[in-house]
Amino acid sequence: MVNGQEENVAFQHTATQSSMYKFWFSEYAVDGDRGSYSHTNPQTDPWWRVDLMKVYRVNRVAITNRLSPTSDTVSRINGAVIRVGNFPDIYSNPICAVISTIPSGATANFSCGAMEGRYVIVHIPGNGKTLNLCEVEVYRYLGGNRAVDGATTQSSTSGNWISERAIDGNRGLQQLNTGCSSTLSETNPWWRLDLLHIYRVSEVVITNRKDCCAEQINRAEIRIGNSLENNGSNNPICAVIPAIPAGESYSYSCGGMEGRYVNLIIPGDMKTLTLCEVEVFGEGNRAVGGAVIQSSTFTGWFAEKAIDSNRGFQQLYTGCSSTLSETNPWWRLDLRDVYRVSEVVITNRNDSYAEQINGAEIRIGNTLENNGNYNPICAVIPAIPAGESYSYSCNGMEGRYVIVHIPGDWKTLTLCEVEVYGKDLTESAMRENVLKQLGSALAARGLTDVTLRWSQTPKRVIRKVNAKSHCSKEN
Repeated sequence: MVNGQEENVAFQHTATQSSMYKFWFSEYAVDGDRGSYSHTNPQTDPWWRVDLMKVYRVNRVAITNRLSPTSDTVSRINGAVIRVGNFPDIYSNPICAVISTIPSGATANFSCGAMEGRYVIVHIPGNGKTLNLCEVEVYRYLGGNRAVDGATTQSSTSGNWISERAIDGNRGLQQLNTGCSSTLSETNPWWRLDLLHIYRVSEVVITNRKDCCAEQINRAEIRIGNSLENNGSNNPICAVIPAIPAGESYSYSCGGMEGRYVNLIIPGDMKTLTLCEVEVFGEGNRAVGGAVIQSSTFTGWFAEKAIDSNRGFQQLYTGCSSTLSETNPWWRLDLRDVYRVSEVVITNRNDSYAEQINGAEIRIGNTLENNGNYNPICAVIPAIPAGESYSYSCNGMEGRYVIVHIPGDWKTLTLCEVEVYGKDLTESAMRENVLKQLGSALAARGLTDVTLRWSQTPKRVIRKVNAKSHCSKEN
């Protein structure tokens, strides 16, 4: 369930609770329906827990209280504690917030400030307590851990310590022998993550093993880039790890380094590389997932190859788009939503025809008139050296379409990759429009001294017809 720049990562995940009253299951608090609820028996320290299955940086938790006319049932939520962390037990994780009170049927938001964790727990300390939860929503920014959807490999594998375990969302603190990856003892062991798309990596978080061999991570190199030469270990270095204490997670700033691959390698003989978790944070390329078209197609050089996250360095003849030689050739990307574009990165072909890009215009806007070539210009490309990627600042130009075209006769447009970075405006613009319309309606009725704002991000709610108990019912 995605809302604007946030995603509810609790939706339909595995939930458990300390006890169950009648048939009010723990899963009802993560079913997307704020009219159904989970319910424990009266007991000491009742609790409810959701397993997010992966480690997330939690921005906020939204709790919906039951709808009831009696203060006794509404006040049951008072004093509940929200915890976020990587331990499944109730009391080991740090506290995000303590709920003082939530009105009947209302939803309250609690900021967790990017707390990291796989589990979100709600519990009420005390005797004779009952925990009702109509809905628990756990929001992380979409710019979260990019590693979780990637693909991994490593130079060798010790036993069943396979490479995928370093991105399974389990930092291995509870289950070292089943939650970490490891190579054999060898020369220059390495581990590689394919992010599947090019990202600007701001941060990499490494969790070290928690046993006798914590020093094995010492001097490991974190490398980020787009090359698979030497299994990716020739890419630029983000950081060298001097040491990480046993069981600790250390963060390394990469300053927006661009790359599809994240490699860890330990140079030297008789080295073992063990990783209990690798988390990667950064800005994604907005072109990925868009729709593309071009004015003509040279055999096999389809328009889609300019947004396949392969800059064409490895496979020029299968990794780039190209038109025929023609008058005013163009290539167009539909971002599907309106964005405020901060930057466009163009990768040129890596052969003797690099000059073909000279004079190309980058245009951004919302019109398809003249195939989009009437939109405003972000930049004109004087030249890009063969195989290089050049960045062009567009200073927040707004548009759904990104067009690259070359004016003139007998021109050929080849693009090995087009990357677009910026902010999605569609959701925020819709929300602002709703507020403006509501403000106009109130002003027409003489209510002008009113400040309107969203207390939470609105979303489309699909009500389900089922036999669940609802929060308006008494028990």
